[in-house]
Amino acid sequence: MAAEHDVDKLVQASFFNGAKEGGVLVEVGAARPSYLSISESFRSLGWTIIAVEPNPVFCEEHRKLGHEILQYACGDHDEDEVVFYIVKSIDAVYMGGDVSYESWSSLGIRDRYAEVVKTVEDKTEIEPVRVKLRTLDTIMREHAPEISKIDVLAIDVEGWEVEVLKGFSLDRYRPKVAIIENLFLDGAYEEHMKRNGYELWQTHHPNQIYVRTDIAPARS
Repeated sequence: MAAEHDVDKLVQASFFNGAKEGGVLVEVGAARPSYLSISESFRSLGWTIIAVEPNPVFCEEHRKLGHEILQYACGDHDEDEVVFYIVKSIDAVYMGGDVSYESWSSLGIRDRYAEVVKTVEDKTEIEPVRVKLRTLDTIMREHAPEISKIDVLAIDVEGWEVEVLKGFSLDRYRPKVAIIENLFLDGAYEEHMKRNGYELWQTHHPNQIYVRTDIAPARS
């Protein structure tokens, strides 16, 4: 199954002409290998995929398919033994698939997310686990030192996206496109991206697509 609203295919067609091989995608919050996955279609094109995911269940699914998966939570600093909350939805269906841990699992269930969880708390199970927290800069330096440029950055971490961005040098890696989940349309996301040379191109809720200003299409 493709990503939500085919945001992966839209980005491929709009900015990469369906390019095969040679591209680099970094995905923070990789979740499952296929269901709602942004990276799956890029992987099928032969792109290099750097996938970051703290949930051990999802990591095992990737490893069974032979994917390299970096088992970390991602944020604005490095720390060991950080609590990560795994939220399991029970009997939940979204876009034709069974949702397991895709929604709300995060370093801490933030206020507006917690309100949603509370409305369905009889259909959720929450399990705290200890994880390694790293900035994306640290992860790239330690696990992908050969990568100097990124084509697509995708972040989906249930309300912690700005923290991930604060721990990543956009000015160093200069991704052409960033696909960032912004479920509640928090203005801090666009402010951060604008300060770092990116324009909001399109919103396909819950994702926003940002494009580097120097390559952003002219607005009609």
